[in-house]
Amino acid sequence: MFLYFEFHKKIKNMQKFLEKYFQNNEPIILACSAWPDSMYLLYKLLNTDYKKNIVVCYFNHKTRLETEDEEQYLEAFCKKENIAFETASCDFEKIQKIYPSKSFEELAREKRYQFFDAICNIYKTNKVITAHHLDDKIETFFFNLARGSKLTGLINMTEFHWGILRPLLNLEKTEILDYLDSNNLKYFIDSSNSENKYTRNKLRNNIIPQFEEINSAYKKNIKNTINYFSELKDFIDTEVKNFLEEQWIKIFNSCEYKINTLQIYWYFYIEDFNKKSDLLQKEIIKHIFYISNNNSTIWLSEANILDIIKFINWKNNKTIKEIKELKMRKENKIIVY
Repeated sequence: MFLYFEFHKKIKNMQKFLEKYFQNNEPIILACSAWPDSMYLLYKLLNTDYKKNIVVCYFNHKTRLETEDEEQYLEAFCKKENIAFETASCDFEKIQKIYPSKSFEELAREKRYQFFDAICNIYKTNKVITAHHLDDKIETFFFNLARGSKLTGLINMTEFHWGILRPLLNLEKTEILDYLDSNNLKYFIDSSNSENKYTRNKLRNNIIPQFEEINSAYKKNIKNTINYFSELKDFIDTEVKNFLEEQWIKIFNSCEYKINTLQIYWYFYIEDFNKKSDLLQKEIIKHIFYISNNNSTIWLSEANILDIIKFINWKNNKTIKEIKELKMRKENKIIVY
């Protein structure tokens, strides 16, 4: 009875979630693997007023024997429920020969999201809903921590970002499995999850479970830490944007420099930049690189950041600094970018 009540409450929450992000007749593109997480999400979606809008999307990696069974089951399930089903596949052996420097995990993710983008174009929408849950978020936290990620990488998945909706981020994997098993609901298990040849599997199977031995409340604690990082990032982002906007207005109004209004540039005084803390200086550089490189900080290393700060303070004038799409020019007392 308690389990039913809890699930009924979560269904109501899902209804509210969909009302927040979708119009009444807007297609709901669901990334579905047939594994516990996405099947749980599918069952929840079916119990909302948006059932008729669901488009189940299955990408067949063809790397396991079970994939054909998963695809066939989902197709039959969707037919029975009278909802749309879309599928695609890929020959990863050929693709990995073309891109030998990329891991299978990276290539698989790229191809999956290319498929989802194509489905969004077909159904004229720009949102995909996925079944990422709290355990996934914690796993990504440790994965990115090991790679040396900064705040954005540690915060990782959010409820809605770049067209990806994640309504299950506050739900633990055990809650998902408990409901499915208690109600005899069918799902598939990815046999490759038990193999430790992938970095994420090593984290999931060998490292993260050890935190349970240290503190059984580790998931709640890590979740709170990630939320704190998110608040911290919001504060830093606001400080950075305020500084850059104030500098633009200050320089534009000073009439000290001739501004060509036909060309859109941003700029800041070197003296004002140097008054900021070391942390904020680095965050300003990261933000400028981010907006210059299609909202990405890939390829921006700590050494790059320090090199840019050094460039800003060089005595030489009329010099230019370029890293990827970031272009900075020194004009006497200001930096133009």
